[in-house]
Amino acid sequence: MAADKKKKKQKIESTLIRQFVDMNTLAQVFSMSLPTLRARIREGMPFVEEGGLGKSWQFDLAECIQWNTQREVNRSATVLDDGMTKGDLEMESLRLKVQRDRLEVAKLLGEVAPLEEVERALSTTFVEVRQAMLSIPDRVGGRVLACDDVVSVKELLESEIDSALSGLCEQELLEDAVDE
Repeated sequence: MAADKKKKKQKIESTLIRQFVDMNTLAQVFSMSLPTLRARIREGMPFVEEGGLGKSWQFDLAECIQWNTQREVNRSATVLDDGMTKGDLEMESLRLKVQRDRLEVAKLLGEVAPLEEVERALSTTFVEVRQAMLSIPDRVGGRVLACDDVVSVKELLESEIDSALSGLCEQELLEDAVDE
């Protein structure tokens, strides 16, 4: 049985056409420069005969194609530090570019406000509400003395607080900030 397998393997190997090429031809096949090809040889690209001192390099074209294909597969599946593959990273990069472009369109359409404008508008509004809240004691001081019981004092204070906070609810924050 082992002899049959060996004969079968030899028959298959003998039917395969082996094409041996030199370094220049291999570089043309892969569309790469000679320095790049030399770098691939240092990375482990298989060769049949090493060149030098007047001898040219000899490569088995099929083995080199198989090695280069496997190299590209390994590179594309390489897991980066954060657990993402190169392909995942490229997809994430594309997703972020699309998101950035959408944000630019939203800015042009006026659907998004810059953070500085929002901060300025909120700051102005909070100052106005604070001033309204701090003026409540001055506005209700005399009226509290006229109240007969605790319930009427609470109603008076609630009314003043509601009117001070109503400015916050009714105000168009960003439109006011843009007008300033």
